[in-house]
Amino acid sequence: MVDSIKHMVNRVDVQKSRDFDSKSTASPVKGDVAIARDSVEVSEAASTQVVAQLSNKPPINTEAVSRIKSAIAEGKYPIDVDQISEALMDAYRDMKA
Repeated sequence: MVDSIKHMVNRVDVQKSRDFDSKSTASPVKGDVAIARDSVEVSEAASTQVVAQLSNKPPINTEAVSRIKSAIAEGKYPIDVDQISEALMDAYRDMKA
């Protein structure tokens, strides 16, 4: 869990550098319309605090997990095979891109 958050913070840093590169080479005005760009800056202290908070207690809803386990055990949990296969294909396409 903590590793995935660290990777997410790294991706934010990479995205920020890409945004900076595109801002320096691209014109902020296209025709008569100005292009608005959003940006977010996360301080090192804030990202460290978030990682520490999330590592203390995983964000798992134990009540929901027990309800799902019970439904599976009783054979009452609905399974949409089409939705599962579509999600798997989407994940595969994302990996290939």
